[in-house]
Amino acid sequence: MEIEIGHYVLKTQQQGNESGKNYELHNADTCGHLPDKIHQLTLGYFNNCELAMEEARRRVPKWADLVDGCAWCCPKCHKE
Repeated sequence: MEIEIGHYVLKTQQQGNESGKNYELHNADTCGHLPDKIHQLTLGYFNNCELAMEEARRRVPKWADLVDGCAWCCPKCHKE
């Protein structure tokens, strides 16, 4: 497992139909496509996006099946 320590945030606005209606996970330290601060849920620092996704699913269980990694900063966790 590759270590890519970063400060992860979850976008609290649901993506549109064209993006799979997901809630995107972002590495706030490296991403150039972050949502506005008002639409960010800070998850904390993690060694990789997989661990950050686990935390997002734990924190917001009703979105668990809809959490997806950003294609730009979390490609290993990106599905749609």
